[in-house]
Amino acid sequence: MVINKAKIDLHVHTSYSHDGFITISQLKKFFKKHPEYIFAITDHDEIKGALKAKKIFGERIIVGEEIKTNKGEIIGLYLKQFVKPGMTIEQTIEEIKGQGGLVMVPHPYKRTGNPDSPICENALNKNIDHFDIVEIFNARNRTRGANEKALQLADNFNKPKAVGSDAHAVYELGRSCVIVSSYNGKDTLLTQLASGKCVCQSLGFIHRVLTRIQRELKKIDL
Repeated sequence: MVINKAKIDLHVHTSYSHDGFITISQLKKFFKKHPEYIFAITDHDEIKGALKAKKIFGERIIVGEEIKTNKGEIIGLYLKQFVKPGMTIEQTIEEIKGQGGLVMVPHPYKRTGNPDSPICENALNKNIDHFDIVEIFNARNRTRGANEKALQLADNFNKPKAVGSDAHAVYELGRSCVIVSSYNGKDTLLTQLASGKCVCQSLGFIHRVLTRIQRELKKIDL
Protein backbone atom coordinates (compact mmCIF):
# COMPACT_ATOMS: atom_id res chain seq x y z
CA MET A 1 0.00 0.00 0.00
CA VAL A 2 1.48 3.33 -1.12
CA ILE A 3 0.53 6.45 0.85
CA ASN A 4 1.18 9.65 -1.08
CA LYS A 5 2.33 12.88 0.58
CA ALA A 6 2.77 10.96 3.81
CA LYS A 7 3.69 12.52 7.14
CA ILE A 8 5.96 10.21 9.13
CA ASP A 9 6.44 10.38 12.90
CA LEU A 10 8.79 7.64 14.12
CA HIS A 11 8.37 8.19 17.88
CA VAL A 12 4.90 7.76 19.41
CA HIS A 13 3.78 6.21 22.71
CA THR A 14 0.43 4.64 23.54
CA SER A 15 -1.26 3.70 26.81
CA TYR A 16 0.82 0.50 26.71
CA SER A 17 3.79 2.64 27.78
CA HIS A 18 4.07 3.17 31.53
CA ASP A 19 3.89 6.92 30.90
CA GLY A 20 1.67 7.03 27.79
CA PHE A 21 -2.04 7.76 27.36
CA ILE A 22 -2.91 7.44 23.65
CA THR A 23 -5.59 4.80 23.11
CA ILE A 24 -6.54 2.77 20.04
CA SER A 25 -9.84 4.65 19.98
CA GLN A 26 -8.02 7.98 19.85
CA LEU A 27 -5.78 6.74 17.04
CA LYS A 28 -8.88 5.67 15.10
CA LYS A 29 -10.37 9.17 15.37
CA PHE A 30 -7.05 10.76 14.43
CA PHE A 31 -6.54 8.63 11.30
CA LYS A 32 -10.12 9.33 10.20
CA LYS A 33 -9.27 13.04 10.02
CA HIS A 34 -5.61 12.64 9.00
CA PRO A 35 -5.13 9.49 6.86
CA GLU A 36 -1.79 10.78 5.54
CA TYR A 37 0.08 10.08 8.79
CA ILE A 38 2.41 7.15 9.45
CA PHE A 39 3.21 6.48 13.12
CA ALA A 40 5.87 4.26 14.60
CA ILE A 41 4.46 3.04 17.91
CA THR A 42 7.53 2.92 20.17
CA ASP A 43 6.31 2.10 23.65
CA HIS A 44 8.86 1.72 26.42
CA ASP A 45 10.07 -1.92 26.55
CA GLU A 46 6.76 -3.12 25.08
CA ILE A 47 5.29 -3.94 21.64
CA LYS A 48 1.77 -5.20 22.50
CA GLY A 49 0.20 -1.82 21.72
CA ALA A 50 2.11 -1.53 18.44
CA LEU A 51 1.10 -5.02 17.33
CA LYS A 52 -2.54 -4.31 18.18
CA ALA A 53 -2.50 -1.00 16.29
CA LYS A 54 -0.81 -2.67 13.31
CA LYS A 55 -3.65 -5.20 13.01
CA ILE A 56 -6.22 -2.40 12.98
CA PHE A 57 -4.51 0.34 10.95
CA GLY A 58 -2.20 -1.68 8.71
CA GLU A 59 0.58 0.17 6.89
CA ARG A 60 -0.10 3.40 8.79
CA ILE A 61 1.59 1.77 11.78
CA ILE A 62 5.23 0.76 12.12
CA VAL A 63 5.81 -1.70 14.95
CA GLY A 64 8.56 -0.29 17.12
CA GLU A 65 9.90 -0.34 20.66
CA GLU A 66 11.93 2.12 22.72
CA ILE A 67 14.35 -0.27 24.37
CA LYS A 68 16.35 0.39 27.53
CA THR A 69 19.88 -0.93 27.09
CA ASN A 70 22.68 -0.85 29.64
CA LYS A 71 23.87 2.43 28.08
CA GLY A 72 20.59 4.21 27.40
CA GLU A 73 17.63 3.89 25.03
CA ILE A 74 17.53 3.00 21.35
CA ILE A 75 14.51 2.39 19.13
CA GLY A 76 13.86 -0.66 17.01
CA LEU A 77 11.55 -0.23 14.00
CA TYR A 78 9.71 -2.83 11.90
CA LEU A 79 9.91 -5.37 14.68
CA LYS A 80 8.21 -8.76 14.64
CA GLN A 81 8.93 -9.72 18.24
CA PHE A 82 9.54 -8.08 21.63
CA VAL A 83 13.16 -7.15 22.39
CA LYS A 84 13.91 -7.49 26.08
CA PRO A 85 15.45 -4.52 27.89
CA GLY A 86 18.68 -4.53 29.89
CA MET A 87 21.03 -5.98 27.29
CA THR A 88 24.12 -4.25 25.94
CA ILE A 89 23.67 -1.88 23.04
CA GLU A 90 25.51 -4.32 20.79
CA GLN A 91 23.22 -7.19 21.78
CA THR A 92 20.13 -5.03 21.33
CA ILE A 93 21.21 -3.88 17.88
CA GLU A 94 21.85 -7.51 16.92
CA GLU A 95 18.34 -8.49 18.12
CA ILE A 96 16.71 -5.70 16.10
CA LYS A 97 18.67 -6.40 12.92
CA GLY A 98 18.08 -10.12 13.36
CA GLN A 99 14.36 -9.41 12.92
CA GLY A 100 15.05 -7.40 9.79
CA GLY A 101 14.42 -4.17 11.68
CA LEU A 102 15.98 -0.72 11.60
CA VAL A 103 17.78 0.97 14.50
CA MET A 104 17.07 4.59 15.41
CA VAL A 105 18.75 6.77 18.01
CA PRO A 106 16.13 8.86 19.85
CA HIS A 107 16.99 12.24 21.46
CA PRO A 108 20.76 11.44 21.53
CA TYR A 109 21.78 14.55 23.47
CA LYS A 110 18.83 14.90 25.84
CA ARG A 111 20.13 15.52 29.36
CA THR A 112 16.96 16.56 31.23
CA GLY A 113 14.33 14.29 32.73
CA ASN A 114 15.37 10.67 33.26
CA PRO A 115 19.21 10.67 33.17
CA ASP A 116 19.27 7.04 32.02
CA SER A 117 17.02 7.73 29.02
CA PRO A 118 19.38 9.02 26.30
CA ILE A 119 22.19 6.87 25.01
CA CYS A 120 25.50 7.81 26.62
CA GLU A 121 27.86 9.69 24.32
CA ASN A 122 30.65 7.10 24.34
CA ALA A 123 28.23 4.36 23.29
CA LEU A 124 26.70 6.68 20.68
CA ASN A 125 30.06 7.37 19.05
CA LYS A 126 31.21 3.77 19.29
CA ASN A 127 28.12 2.36 17.58
CA ILE A 128 27.26 5.14 15.13
CA ASP A 129 27.97 2.94 12.09
CA HIS A 130 25.30 0.47 13.25
CA PHE A 131 22.54 3.08 13.61
CA ASP A 132 20.26 3.44 10.58
CA ILE A 133 18.45 6.65 11.57
CA VAL A 134 19.14 9.61 13.86
CA GLU A 135 16.26 11.51 15.46
CA ILE A 136 17.38 15.07 14.74
CA PHE A 137 14.39 16.71 16.41
CA ASN A 138 12.43 15.55 19.45
CA ALA A 139 9.41 17.71 20.29
CA ARG A 140 9.76 17.03 24.02
CA ASN A 141 13.47 17.86 24.19
CA ARG A 142 14.24 20.65 26.67
CA THR A 143 18.02 20.30 26.70
CA ARG A 144 19.59 23.44 25.24
CA GLY A 145 21.12 22.77 21.83
CA ALA A 146 20.34 19.03 21.90
CA ASN A 147 18.32 18.95 18.68
CA GLU A 148 20.95 21.04 16.90
CA LYS A 149 23.71 18.63 18.00
CA ALA A 150 21.63 15.67 16.81
CA LEU A 151 21.25 17.31 13.39
CA GLN A 152 25.00 17.89 13.20
CA LEU A 153 25.62 14.24 14.13
CA ALA A 154 23.33 13.03 11.33
CA ASP A 155 25.02 15.35 8.83
CA ASN A 156 28.54 14.36 9.90
CA PHE A 157 27.84 10.67 9.41
CA ASN A 158 25.39 11.03 6.50
CA LYS A 159 22.55 9.37 8.41
CA PRO A 160 18.87 9.57 7.42
CA LYS A 161 17.04 12.05 9.64
CA ALA A 162 13.87 11.43 11.64
CA VAL A 163 11.60 13.83 13.48
CA GLY A 164 9.76 12.54 16.54
CA SER A 165 6.83 14.05 18.38
CA ASP A 166 7.61 11.63 21.24
CA ALA A 167 3.87 11.91 21.76
CA HIS A 168 2.51 10.52 25.00
CA ALA A 169 -0.95 12.12 24.73
CA VAL A 170 -3.30 12.53 21.78
CA TYR A 171 -2.93 16.33 21.56
CA GLU A 172 0.78 15.81 20.78
CA LEU A 173 0.13 13.72 17.66
CA GLY A 174 0.99 15.26 14.31
CA ARG A 175 2.91 18.23 15.68
CA SER A 176 6.25 17.09 14.28
CA CYS A 177 6.96 14.79 11.35
CA VAL A 178 8.85 14.25 8.10
CA ILE A 179 6.79 14.90 4.97
CA VAL A 180 7.67 12.56 2.09
CA SER A 181 6.30 12.32 -1.45
CA SER A 182 5.15 8.76 -0.78
CA TYR A 183 5.53 5.96 1.77
CA ASN A 184 5.89 2.37 0.66
CA GLY A 185 7.22 0.56 3.72
CA LYS A 186 10.59 -0.31 5.16
CA ASP A 187 12.51 -0.95 1.94
CA THR A 188 12.26 2.67 0.79
CA LEU A 189 12.02 4.47 4.14
CA LEU A 190 15.67 5.50 4.43
CA THR A 191 15.68 6.99 0.93
CA GLN A 192 12.39 8.77 1.59
CA LEU A 193 13.64 10.27 4.86
CA ALA A 194 16.77 11.54 3.10
CA SER A 195 14.68 13.58 0.68
CA GLY A 196 11.83 14.48 3.05
CA LYS A 197 10.88 17.81 4.58
CA CYS A 198 11.18 18.06 8.38
CA VAL A 199 8.37 19.78 10.29
CA CYS A 200 9.63 20.58 13.80
CA GLN A 201 7.31 21.94 16.48
CA SER A 202 8.26 21.73 20.15
CA LEU A 203 5.73 20.74 22.79
CA GLY A 204 4.35 23.83 24.51
CA PHE A 205 4.38 24.55 28.24
CA ILE A 206 0.64 23.95 28.71
CA HIS A 207 0.84 20.58 26.98
CA ARG A 208 3.79 19.60 29.17
CA VAL A 209 1.78 20.43 32.29
CA LEU A 210 -1.25 18.48 31.03
CA THR A 211 0.93 15.45 30.25
CA ARG A 212 2.52 15.59 33.70
CA ILE A 213 -0.92 15.68 35.35
CA GLN A 214 -2.06 12.70 33.28
CA ARG A 215 1.08 10.80 34.24
CA GLU A 216 0.44 11.33 37.94
CA LEU A 217 -3.19 10.29 37.56
CA LYS A 218 -2.08 7.14 35.78
CA LYS A 219 0.20 6.28 38.72
CA ILE A 220 -2.77 6.61 41.06
CA ASP A 221 -4.84 4.28 38.86
CA LEU A 222 -2.06 1.71 38.90
